Amino acid sequence: MKILFILDYTTYRENIFDVAKVASIYADAIWFRIKNIDAVDILYLSKRLRNELPSSHLILSERPDIAQIASFNGVQIGSKSIPTYAVKKAFPDLELGYSAHSINEIEEVEADYYTLSPIFYTKKDYDVYPLGPVDVSLVGKRIFALGGININNVAKLLNQGYYGIAGISFFNDLQELSRKLKNSR
Repeated sequence: MKILFILDYTTYRENIFDVAKVASIYADAIWFRIKNIDAVDILYLSKRLRNELPSSHLILSERPDIAQIASFNGVQIGSKSIPTYAVKKAFPDLELGYSAHSINEIEEVEADYYTLSPIFYTKKDYDVYPLGPVDVSLVGKRIFALGGININNVAKLLNQGYYGIAGISFFNDLQELSRKLKNSR
């Protein structure tokens, strides 16, 4: 299984580049999630992140234009973003990820890969209804499990058809998660 580490700007603000460097050792891809910031600042931080991690697979939230300018590999969008077909048409070289919250949503939207969340409980400012480690093997698409994943529950995701796992909060467990996932192959 692959690891998609979510480098959340709000969570890691002061340490964003240090966290990114460590994460790049264990993660197969890094999704730079940055919201509610001016486009100029997103561009600056994205270019700096690319310079810090020249060979890492980088994905940017919501902004395919900035992802392309900053030489990122992809963009992650959701249901309130630009439609996936429009992103693919305007930015055909970017890998397209989609944040889904149900299997039906994944089946209805065309993207290169998906995050499905929340799999397990995760504390939020709103009610959270975990999906549980549902079997996605029949869906036939690259799906990353997201939400509440840690070293204690990652084994529940094995043999369920997931392409990988994604998360923000498992930063401190990246080395152990990487070892567990590599040993499960």
